Formats: sequence, structure tokens, C-alpha cells
Amino acid sequence: MNMRFVIGLILSIIVLGFSVPLATASTSLVVISPTQGEVFHFGQPLVVTFKYAPGATVAIYVLTPSGANIPVASGATNSSGYFSQEIWVWGSSSENSQVGAYTIEIEVNGGQAATSVTVYYKPYTATIKALVENEQGIPLQGATVSVYNVTSGLHELIATATTGSNGIATIQVIAFNFTENLEVVASYPGYVNASQTISVVGNQTISLTFKLYPAIVTVLAVGELQNGIATAALNPFGYTSLTGTEGDEITVLFAVEFAGMKVTNATVTASVATPSGVTTMTATPITSGPYAGYYNVTFMLPALNTTYLAFIDVNATYNGISGTLNVPIQAEVNYTTIFTNYVKILTQEIQSVNQTVYTLMGEIKSLNASISQLSATLSSTTTEITTLENDIKTLESSVSSLNGTVSSLSSTVSNLSSQVNKLNSEVSSITPLVYGGLIAGIIGLIVAIVAIVLVYRKIS
Repeated sequence: MNMRFVIGLILSIIVLGFSVPLATASTSLVVISPTQGEVFHFGQPLVVTFKYAPGATVAIYVLTPSGANIPVASGATNSSGYFSQEIWVWGSSSENSQVGAYTIEIEVNGGQAATSVTVYYKPYTATIKALVENEQGIPLQGATVSVYNVTSGLHELIATATTGSNGIATIQVIAFNFTENLEVVASYPGYVNASQTISVVGNQTISLTFKLYPAIVTVLAVGELQNGIATAALNPFGYTSLTGTEGDEITVLFAVEFAGMKVTNATVTASVATPSGVTTMTATPITSGPYAGYYNVTFMLPALNTTYLAFIDVNATYNGISGTLNVPIQAEVNYTTIFTNYVKILTQEIQSVNQTVYTLMGEIKSLNASISQLSATLSSTTTEITTLENDIKTLESSVSSLNGTVSSLSSTVSNLSSQVNKLNSEVSSITPLVYGGLIAGIIGLIVAIVAIVLVYRKIS
């Protein structure tokens, strides 16, 4: 047996015991519930309880706010003359979900007695106060606020309102004693819609704030890396200019926003202009890491050994709407690279000098060896010269001795000449042939002596 029916029956008997005279119970139709003018909310049961004569037939009808007259119950009173039955649960069907007055008509014994009770179905009312502002926080007058019921997959428009001069729209919607999910959407011409999903239960007031952004694409240069190292930290408001070093790889990070929200599926192209020319490229979105969601433009700053300005022009297109940005980059001379190059050149020259020194050291070593050899030769030569000098002294002594011998020979020759002269006179008497032979022998002897003298002189 339905517990609510039992409870309703007990309450009805108690109320009847205190309010209805027993003397009229069998002849009068007394309605115990509902009471005249009673208000019901969603989810509450509608129980009809009354007392009449025992065994009377019962027919109950309900006239809905739309004018439909619906038979809802039939039966008979019990042995005590009571009848009690749950008709429905408010809000459980289209017939009992209409807001307004419901008239419950009770007939017994085919119309022998009849009565009616009017009740009202009024679900709870939730109040939504929506403040609509632009991106600068200025209230927007004339913005449209729409409320959709999205409970259990529905998407049904249930109310709309327009903001006043203060940017606020107040909307009242029917609510119940269970949680409903509502989507509230704020819109304004030239701006992108904003929405919030809320949950309401019963008589609840909810205040919402919507910030609408113009339907434009915004491009921001939010960071910079140089040779893979961050040189300009992430700045959500964007940089108006950047710096870089010549000869280095520059990566500029761009954020693309549509209506104040970052988007990652825009089409982004960029051109980089330097004194060396213009380079065009497609910016690629970063999908992972600390820079995920940003667009990457990477290029080289040419090394010109002088400061100059480079320019990045970026064009982003999203939902057919385009936005552009021009960012100047001050290119600085890479003194570190220049110094490194100079050091490299000097190192190469030092290496060349070192190589020359090594070669000279080898040549000096070879020369020292030659000098040592020459010194040895000179020493040998000196020894030979000393020997020769000694030989010369010996020869000189021999010559001196020979000179003495020559002098002795000369004396001898002189004596011989005297003797020859003497002999000449003595042999004058000898025959001419003998005389000639003697003369020849003497002359040969003289020639021999002279030859010996000349040889010794030649040696000296």
C-alpha cells in the first residue's frame, strides 16, 4: 500500500475527528485534502481525501489551466465512508506541469453529491541577474541575455531579457525542488557571445558577470628566444619591440587571440625584413612544453657587423577574420663573435708562428750539428796545421842545414875551381881529348851540386 496514501488517510481521519460532526458524516461530502486555494510545487503529491456515506461510488475530474477536463480517479468509499487516493505528482507529466489553477471536481453516486476544490501549481522561481560588460569593464546597454534549459541533454530556450543602462538584465525562470542546469548566453552586436552554465534549485538568486570581447583577431608578440635561450620572458600583454644579436637564431613567440581568447588553429604567416632581404614563412603552432599554444617564427639575423633594424610582419586569420602585427627588432653587433673570430685568427697565426719556430728550431738543431761537425773538422784541421807547422819547422831546420851544406859545397866548389884552374894549367900539356874529358867531368860535378842546392831551396 502507498505510504503517502496511508499517511493521508490517517491525517484525514484525525482532522475529520476534530472538525466534522458525526451526525452529518453520512449525508455531507466533506473534503479533507487538498484545501481550497492550496499551492503546490514541483514534486509534491496531490492526494484527494474526503468522507461521505459508506459504499458510495466516486468519480474525480481535474480541470487544468488549459481547459482540459481530465478523469483522474474512480472507485468507492470504504465502510467508514472515506475515500483517499493520490492523483499525481506535480510536474510529472504535461497535464500537471502547467502553471496556474487546477479545479478538482468530486462526484459521488453519479452526481448525488458533488463539490470542487481549486488549487494552484506554482513551481519555484529562480532569479538570474546578468551583468554584461565589454573587454574594458564598461557595462553594455542593450545586450541580449538568453537562458536555455540544458538539463539531461536538452537545449531549450526558456527566457530572454535585455540589459539596461547599468548593463544588467534580470530574468526569472521557473525552478523546482531538484537541480536544473541552465545555460545563460550574453550577446551584443559586433562582439562574440559569452556563456555560463549554472545549476539552480528552488527559489534561488544567482548573479553572473559576462565580459564580451570584440569579434576581432589580435596578434601579440609574447616572447623571444635567442639560440634556444629565452631573452624575453612570456608577456601576456605583448612586446612592441624586441632586440637580437647578429648572426644568432631568433625565435619569436606569438599569441593569436579571438575575442580575448587564445586560439591555436588560426592560419599564421610571417615575413622578416632585414637589410639582406625579405623572408616569408608560415608560423607553426607549438603543441607541447612551456610554450604550447603559441606560434613559432624562427629566422637568422644576418651578421653585418653594424647595428640595424629588422621587421617582422605577422598575419593571422581565424573564422574568416584577420589580424596583423608589425614588430621591429633592433639587431646588435655580435662583439662576442667578432672577438671569437679575432681570437681564432690570432690562434691560427700563433699556430703558424709556432710551426715556423718549430721549423727554425729544427734548422738550428741541424745547424748546430753542422757547426759541431765543422768544429770537429776545424779541430782536425788545426791539428793538421800544427803538424804542418812542425813539419815546416823541421824543413826550415833541414833547409838551414842544407844551406850550411851548400855553403860548405860552395867552398868546396871554390876550392875545386882553384884546383881546376891549377889543373887547367897542369893539363894544358895533355892532349886535347883528355883535356876535354876532364873538363866535362868537372862541369857535371858542378851541375850536380847546383841541382842539389836548388832542390833544397825549393823545399824550403
